[in-house]
Amino acid sequence: PSLLSLPAVVFVGLLFLAPVVHLMFTSVVDDSSGQIRLSFELYRDFLGDRFGWQLLARTFIISLATVLVSLLLAFPVALHMRSMAPRMRTLVAIVLLSPLLTSVVVRTLAWVVLLGPKGLLNDALVSAGLQPITLMYNDVGVVIGLVHVYFGYMLLSLMVSLLKLDDRLLLAASNLGANRWQVLRHVVLPLARPGIATGSILVFTMSASAYVTPALLGGSRSKVMATEIYDQAIQYLEWREAAMLACILFAGVWATVALIARLEQRSRSQGGGA
Repeated sequence: PSLLSLPAVVFVGLLFLAPVVHLMFTSVVDDSSGQIRLSFELYRDFLGDRFGWQLLARTFIISLATVLVSLLLAFPVALHMRSMAPRMRTLVAIVLLSPLLTSVVVRTLAWVVLLGPKGLLNDALVSAGLQPITLMYNDVGVVIGLVHVYFGYMLLSLMVSLLKLDDRLLLAASNLGANRWQVLRHVVLPLARPGIATGSILVFTMSASAYVTPALLGGSRSKVMATEIYDQAIQYLEWREAAMLACILFAGVWATVALIARLEQRSRSQGGGA
């Protein structure tokens, strides 16, 4: 077994762990004075700056909002698809997941056409005698774009859990006097927790590290960590600052993922004990 897993270990080590370790060293190694020394000044400056905390908070708030909206939209759809015939369920799944086959840039540009100041939505509002609304270059526009991009991952995760539900459990709960809300709350939701946790982790990690959608829909008014990392590395050529930001984002995302996994594990153990 160890020999069979060796290619995967080497692959992950070379293409994932090695770049992360290199980023960490780049962010703390200072050779500007001609001598190599460890320096945590960049971390101290970032964490001591109000702009840094605002940037980090906006990134996580947008990511968590994307997770919440995706979950609220995908759960009823996945629950309804469970009652469909297999052929119809496959057709609906293909339609809903087809955006995953399209480039993120193309999908985001489509939202620019819809949500822009002179976009189709505002033109329709003006034609109806209403005031145009601002849905671009703010956090709302970024959340809308991210939900559209990553909705499919949440739907897939929920479908895996909900399709495993035993109809006899739902029938037994109904026979014992539970109404639909009680069946949903006490039977469906607890059994769907693994899918909810998996979808939340996928959507959160990808939303927190997304660049194209925040850059096009958020612009300079709604900057997140990924856009700031790009600016520091590409526009300003500040590689150490970009590495520092990447390490902070990496640590924050993995801390959040570990917290979600821990909460899911705890709830599962409590449910098993009950």
